[in-house]
Amino acid sequence: MDRKTEEMIALGVAYGINCIPCMEYHKKKAVKAGLTEEEMLAAINIAEQVKTGAANKTKSAAKELFGDPEDSGCCSADSSCCS
Repeated sequence: MDRKTEEMIALGVAYGINCIPCMEYHKKKAVKAGLTEEEMLAAINIAEQVKTGAANKTKSAAKELFGDPEDSGCCSADSSCCS
């Protein structure tokens, strides 16, 4: 596999696992490998599609198992867990 392809995959994976330091690291390597901004964005867009598809399937499965979740969020108003 060539370096450009490796770095496109690495960027997509970094995005997919929500790792900002990984994205920063692999963006630098991608530029050195010759990727254009458009190619890097394409890798991120594909990763976003995969993440969204997986999240939708998980949400659907959870709804089937547990019913509709409340829209109140995961924490009480006085909790700092999501802030």
